[in-house]
Amino acid sequence: MKHKIKDILNTPFVDLECVCKDMENKQQITRLLEGIAINAGMTAAYIMERDGYGCGDQGHRKAVRSLNKAGKIIWTKAFGYNAYHDLSF
Repeated sequence: MKHKIKDILNTPFVDLECVCKDMENKQQITRLLEGIAINAGMTAAYIMERDGYGCGDQGHRKAVRSLNKAGKIIWTKAFGYNAYHDLSF
């Protein structure tokens, strides 16, 4: 892959037009970037519950519910997918 994901993520938004013009495998890069966004959002939601938003650990079960809520929002609202399947672990 000519463009590395790390480099794309570090690209200022004003330069995206030039970067995208030369880009090959746009669909593959899009899927990788979506995966990063989804994982980051869901992981952040889990960690925030475990931190209790500064008020102490809210427990694993509540954190997983928060993770799934964030995943559903990101998956359906941000990226327009039709369905989200809850995770459990």
